[in-house]
Amino acid sequence: MIYRIYHTVADTYSSSGWADLIRGSSQGRELAGFWRRFAASIIDLIILCIINGVAAAYLGLGEGWRMLMMIIRRQAIVSDDGIPTTSLVPMPVATCILVLFILIPWIYFASLESSRNQATLGKMACRVVVSDLHGKPVTFARATLRHFSKFISGILVFTGFLCIGYTKYHQGLHDVVAATLVWYQRETVE
Repeated sequence: MIYRIYHTVADTYSSSGWADLIRGSSQGRELAGFWRRFAASIIDLIILCIINGVAAAYLGLGEGWRMLMMIIRRQAIVSDDGIPTTSLVPMPVATCILVLFILIPWIYFASLESSRNQATLGKMACRVVVSDLHGKPVTFARATLRHFSKFISGILVFTGFLCIGYTKYHQGLHDVVAATLVWYQRETVE
């Protein structure tokens, strides 16, 4: 079903001259493949873990993290004082999830992909940039749409990400939703 939806959208783009836009905007670049983008994602994940660890310590989110681990392990949730919590999702857990899993990744990805470099730190390490369909830098709003569309790609048992390896323009579902392309920039020697 996802495959059918993806190709319906892709056929619409290709029939409207989209392929000509891609060829005309490449500027000596080639589309980034699955493994290069996967490597960039691993680097970004490591960087986000470090940022989240510092943020958790600085913002005092340790209590929320501890309670979240208790929920995952299906243990009785108790506060530092030993008082049992009756709430399904205690406030420290909600704050921890909001900050560490929603706000920080959103700001990281959207601000860096819409910056002058057009890439997160992991993408920079792998020489990958994100652009719109015309090869121009994406706006913060489009980078935000791209970031939150990744949740859709993940919810669908990661098939939205696997599309990168099997589609003509190496686009994941989140790239199709946000109308973006991911390019590999070869190193140039002058």
